[in-house]
Amino acid sequence: MAASVGLKLLQRLLADDEDLAMRACTITIPLGSHGVRELPALVVEPDSDHATASILLFLHGKGEAGSSLGALPLVCVHQTPPFQALLGRLPGTVVIAPQAPPIPTIDDWNWREYVTALAEFLADRYAKQRVVATGFSRGGLGVLQLVSAYPDLVQAWAVVDPQPARDPAETNAVLPSPARTERGWLRYGFFRHRNDAWKTFSSLLFDRLPEENRDTAELQHVEMAVQAYLGSSLSAGIGKKNLYDFLGLKFAPSPSSGSTASTPTTSAK
Repeated sequence: MAASVGLKLLQRLLADDEDLAMRACTITIPLGSHGVRELPALVVEPDSDHATASILLFLHGKGEAGSSLGALPLVCVHQTPPFQALLGRLPGTVVIAPQAPPIPTIDDWNWREYVTALAEFLADRYAKQRVVATGFSRGGLGVLQLVSAYPDLVQAWAVVDPQPARDPAETNAVLPSPARTERGWLRYGFFRHRNDAWKTFSSLLFDRLPEENRDTAELQHVEMAVQAYLGSSLSAGIGKKNLYDFLGLKFAPSPSSGSTASTPTTSAK
């Protein structure tokens, strides 16, 4: 119920503020997965210039999975791109935020089950537009799964604290090839030390990307997402780009949106 009310409030915010020039709607993405027919998605887009807008796919983490339309606003938790777009901070960008169901369980669901459907949806609906992608935690792994399976679909991608692949075979499959690492942006926080699986995967992925596209920050898991999606570069390095700059998107934060903003959180990914 709370999530459903949240979606209505966000839609009302857009309707009441003409200066935002954005609109939100919900769509469904058809699937071929066993037991799941479609994924709900929140779409936030400009009122005009759809044909020239960049397309930003956002994949959420473990705790934001949902099994009903009323849970869809969870994709905005951690001040993610759909939330930023709803506030008018991503002009000229269409943000698509699908929500995965917690199947078989909240701990075991995985974006790999939906990569093909997402790729087909993007290729069919936005064939002539620039597509970029970002994801946090399990969603970060989902972005890696997407770009490894469909390397020509996404022109640039950015992942924040991506969780480890399930096994060595998937690790080898999702690690970007040397020819495509320039398209990727990576930031890891404290979670890179969480356990052996995180240590190994984060090290392998980190070493694949060019030095200018990767970095670490001494922040907890959720705070990494908040800061990245508020436009912080999460880097002490001079000249390193933030997530939006790297993806080639205009990000226009309001004067009051600082890097220390708080956000509701869900369980660790």
